[in-house]
Amino acid sequence: MRVLLATDLSTQAEKARALAAHLSSPAGSVVRIVHAIEPMTAVTAFAPGPILDLGADADGELRGALEKFAAPLRSLERAVEIDVLFGRAADVIVAEAERFGADLVVIGSRGRGGIASMLLGSVSAEVVDRAPCPVLVARVGTLTRILLAEDGSSSAAAGARVIADLPPLRSLPVDVVSVVDVPVPYVTEAPPLAAPVIRSYQELLPHVRAEHERLARERATALSAAGIDASSGTREGDAAAEIIAAAEHGRSDVIVIGSRGQTGLTRLVLGSVARGVLFHAPCSVLVAHAPAAGRIASRARDADRVAVAR
Repeated sequence: MRVLLATDLSTQAEKARALAAHLSSPAGSVVRIVHAIEPMTAVTAFAPGPILDLGADADGELRGALEKFAAPLRSLERAVEIDVLFGRAADVIVAEAERFGADLVVIGSRGRGGIASMLLGSVSAEVVDRAPCPVLVARVGTLTRILLAEDGSSSAAAGARVIADLPPLRSLPVDVVSVVDVPVPYVTEAPPLAAPVIRSYQELLPHVRAEHERLARERATALSAAGIDASSGTREGDAAAEIIAAAEHGRSDVIVIGSRGQTGLTRLVLGSVARGVLFHAPCSVLVAHAPAAGRIASRARDADRVAVAR
């Protein structure tokens, strides 16, 4: 198990460290802790020598702070590495995840709700978009119960696969929730013309409910067959809001959700359920990209794990 823990030595980073302690327990695991230093500005580049000399002292102090930060993670079963990287934070974290062959990136979040959620920080949001592996955004330091968002897609399967492949997650109870997100049609026609639209909606809704119940039940059954304590349920309403509400109701401290891997401006403008959950959930959120989550599965060919991902 190879975990890349990105830290800015903040309180949120301490929560990320606490989660990394849980997620990296198998023997032979490696946690690599990195801190990014942004490039010097043009003004700094022309600073006098004595000012630049202070940079070397600061680097030494920073490495000392990272050693102190890493101390709670060190154990006989787990190797811990530290490094200071230079460059734009999101760029170097994503590049390091690729170079290191990370199974998981763990990173802190700067807050939630209102303006704070729009900032996320921006580094965390960009790492989630671009990382070559699943990303766990830490908002709390505990790891006791999981909520898995299910919609029958390959991205949902990626989330289930991450749970099955990470031993600390396999040992936790999982609530599989599928949300019926079918808004009541807005009809502007006169009542006689609107009636068929409303009737079609009323006839469709029970079938949609049954389909979501089936999806959640089958995913929970597959997880249970793999030895994971899993239950299923459905909710109705806005998908992101209901996933968050389900996590709060079930006291889950991490939501696992798949993302279809769209990135850049299109995703930012259009939004997504995964992004809504990531920005507004009060608990930690683990985002698994459907195309990329296979890295861990390629290292674990057990039949039960393959079945979970179907």
